[in-house]
Amino acid sequence: MKKILHESLQEFLNEEEVFRGAVETGLKVEDVDSKEFLVGLAIEKRHSTDLAVQRDLAIQNLSTNPKYYSEGIKKGVFGKNVEAMNLYKKYFIDKEDVK
Repeated sequence: MKKILHESLQEFLNEEEVFRGAVETGLKVEDVDSKEFLVGLAIEKRHSTDLAVQRDLAIQNLSTNPKYYSEGIKKGVFGKNVEAMNLYKKYFIDKEDVK
């Protein structure tokens, strides 16, 4: 069941549909760090409820800086996005020296 859900999500994320104003980066989901991408999806929900738009925005931001979301959260750029903070803690906080 988990595999089917994962494959369905991957098919959807790899669709070529783009939103108006999207910038072509030449990158796909497989080309960016999956942890950064998941945090990015949570953050980009503020702009759209459409997963395709969230995907494209996340990829555009990660094309300019591969650590766009983790660095932004550390600096407090994204405000108090609970979902993004929880993902950040899950994927990044254990790997850093936090004092």
